[in-house]
Amino acid sequence: MKGQPLAKSVFPWLKANLGPKCLCVLTGQDEKALAAAVQLVPVWCNSDDRAAIAPAFRLIVEQMQPQSRELAFHAIAHAADWGHRYELWSEAGLPGIDRLRVCAFGPGGKGGAS
Repeated sequence: MKGQPLAKSVFPWLKANLGPKCLCVLTGQDEKALAAAVQLVPVWCNSDDRAAIAPAFRLIVEQMQPQSRELAFHAIAHAADWGHRYELWSEAGLPGIDRLRVCAFGPGGKGGAS
């Protein structure tokens, strides 16, 4: 995955963290929006004006079906740190996610990360 654009490497990363069938919920539109959203994460992380970038992330995520938006939440950690998931999601003004899955390699996961 190293060297690939985030828009491409996010899909195997999500499968490794959430299970091999996690992407089954995605439509073609969801897939494109997820790829675009994950590309914005480093822009947000490195911006001096994060508040200006967060609405763009929200607008892209809102193009996904509500049941697939959890993948965009988790994808933030692929491009940044685990803690950035909640920070960007909140700053973007996106609603909370019910029944959030635990990533295998993230905090609380059984893959070794803490």
